[in-house]
Amino acid sequence: MRVALRSIPCLYCVTDSTAAAGMPDGQYRLGRHRVTKCLGGVRLADGTLAGSTLTMDRAFRNVVTACHRSVVDAAHLCSTTAARELNLEGLGAIEHGAAADLVILDRRLSVTQTMIAGELVYDAGR
Repeated sequence: MRVALRSIPCLYCVTDSTAAAGMPDGQYRLGRHRVTKCLGGVRLADGTLAGSTLTMDRAFRNVVTACHRSVVDAAHLCSTTAARELNLEGLGAIEHGAAADLVILDRRLSVTQTMIAGELVYDAGR
């Protein structure tokens, strides 16, 4: 990951997380397939990898803790760069006229609040 961060100027974080993210290990549906969530992965019955359970907040923490990047760098990798590379105008930045889709983190980099279009939609304290 550190080599990629040094070598790819417009690198950004993505997740192929499935609906099983945040759920306990067990059986789930992925489209028309039955999948098993176990050890952070989601697999078909034959063992084929069908997706992950990596959430973007975990990816953000990984960038900060495992890759030793700043919170600002992680924010760019998880939001700003992706939005710009995908031409998603009004997303990925905190500025006048932007969408005001925000995630508020605590000191441990855990999600405490989420806002969509400036409206609070999740509050861990409630």
